[in-house]
Amino acid sequence: MGNRLTKTYSIPRENIENKHIREPPSTRVMTDFEQTSYTESTSSESAFDTTIPPQREFHQVQQSTYWLPKDDEEQLRLTGQHFAFKETFGGNVMPSVTELIKFDNGACVLDVGCGSGAWIMDMISDYPNCDYHGCDIVDVVNTDMMPKQFTFKIGNILETLPYEDNTFDFVHMRLMIFALREDEWPGAIKELLRVTKPGGLVQIVDANIEMPTKQDDAFYRSVYAVHQTCAQRSQNPRIGGEIERIVREAGNTNIIDSQFRFNDTTTKTNSAKKLAWSWINGVKSTISVLGPVIGLENEYEQRNFLRELKYCMENISGYFNVNVVVAQKIA
Repeated sequence: MGNRLTKTYSIPRENIENKHIREPPSTRVMTDFEQTSYTESTSSESAFDTTIPPQREFHQVQQSTYWLPKDDEEQLRLTGQHFAFKETFGGNVMPSVTELIKFDNGACVLDVGCGSGAWIMDMISDYPNCDYHGCDIVDVVNTDMMPKQFTFKIGNILETLPYEDNTFDFVHMRLMIFALREDEWPGAIKELLRVTKPGGLVQIVDANIEMPTKQDDAFYRSVYAVHQTCAQRSQNPRIGGEIERIVREAGNTNIIDSQFRFNDTTTKTNSAKKLAWSWINGVKSTISVLGPVIGLENEYEQRNFLRELKYCMENISGYFNVNVVVAQKIA
C-alpha cells in the first residue's frame, strides 16, 4: 500500500471527547427542509460518530476500479456532497448551460454515474418538464421515490451506454475520479459525446485533489493515502484539472465553459462545512483501505484519526478543489 505515515498529530483533548458529526436525514434525497436540517447538522460542533461499521457493501463489477462503498450510508454521504457541489457552483448546472438549453421548455437529460439519483431528483424540482435518464454500474436508486420523469438503467461508461447515438440535449457526469483509470477517461468522454445530440451540451465535474504543502497534519495524511490508493489503481487524483484538455482532444466539441473552485474548509462557510463533512465521512467509509497507508493499526487509532481530521479541517487546514467543464457537441 506504499509508505506508511506514522506521524502523531495532536489536538486539544476537549476537541476529541464526545464530538461527532451528525449525519443528514435518513432519506436518500432531501427536501428543502431536510437540506436546511442537514446544513445545521454538518456544522454542529457536537456531532461526530466515529464508530467504524463492521462491514461495508461494495460493488462486485470486476472491470471497475471504483473503491468506495455502495451501501445506504454511502448514498447518504453522496447526497450531502451533492448539495455541497450545488452550493459551490450556485446550481446544478452552470449558467452557460441554461443560456443554451431551455430546460423550462423540456429537454432530454442524462446523468452518467447517477448513484441514488440525487442530482436528477434535484433537477426535477427545478425543471419538472424535462425527461431524465440515469445510469450506473449498480442500481442503488430508491424506486419508491422515483418520479415519472426519471428512468434508470444499468450502464457502464467503459462499455457502450444503453442509449442510441444523438439522444440527449444535456449529459452530466460528476465525480468519476475514483471510478476510472487515467487512460480510461478519453474513451469515457467520447462515449458521453456519442449519446449527446449535435448542438447538445456535456457538463463534467470532478475533483482536483492536490497534495497539501503542510505535511504534519491529519488532512495531509488523508490526502496522501488517497493519492497512494489512486496510484495503485492507475487513477489520477488530480483528473479534474485534466478534463478540459481531454475534452478538446476528443474533438467535435467547442468548450463553452471551464471553471475551477477552491473551497477552504477552515472558513466554515456552508459549502465548506458540507465538503469537510463529505471528505471526513468519505475517509471513514474507506478506512479499511486508507487506514493501513496512514499507519492506523486498529479501530482505536482509526477513530482517533477521524477526530483529528475533523478538528484539522475545521481549524487548521483543509480544502477541496473542483473543476467543471461544459462542452458543446458540434456535429
